Amino acid sequence: MKRFIYLICLLSLFSCRKEQEQSASLLLDTIETTKYYNAEIFTDSNLKLYGQWRFLYIYDDAGIAGGPGKIDPDYDYLMIKKYGIYGKIKDNKVIETGKIEVVKQSATQFEINLKSSTNNSTYPSDIWYVNYRGKDSLEMFDASIWCGSISNVFKKD
Repeated sequence: MKRFIYLICLLSLFSCRKEQEQSASLLLDTIETTKYYNAEIFTDSNLKLYGQWRFLYIYDDAGIAGGPGKIDPDYDYLMIKKYGIYGKIKDNKVIETGKIEVVKQSATQFEINLKSSTNNSTYPSDIWYVNYRGKDSLEMFDASIWCGSISNVFKKD
C-alpha cells in the first residue's frame, strides 16, 4: 500500500511540473499577433522557429582566453509567436519581449535581430545566426562577435 501511495505522489509531482512549463507558452498570449507585422515574416523553411524553446546552455568561446566555455542559461524559455514576436521567460515570468527583425533569410543563412521592447535585454547584441539541429533543437550564434563565438542552445518543448 505504501508503494502505491508513493507512486501516486510521484506522478502528481511530475504532472504539476508539466502544467507549470505549459503555462509559460500562455504568457505571451496577451500580445496581439499583429503588433509588429500584419503578415508572415518567415519563409516556409523558417516557420519551425515558432513555439516554445527550452534554453539548455550557452557556449562561450569568445575572448582572449577562449571564453569560459559552457555557461548556465540566464532565462528558461525563448518563446517565438506569430508574427515576429518573442519573449524570454524566467521562473514562469516574462522578463523580456520584443519583435524579431529578419536581417537575412536565404536557403543557406537565417539571421535575426531580437529588438527588445522592454529595454532590458540580457545581451549587449541580439543579432543571431539561427541554425536548426534536427527536428527539435536550435542553436543561435551571436552575429556580432568576429573572434570566437557565443552560441545559445535550445530544445523544442
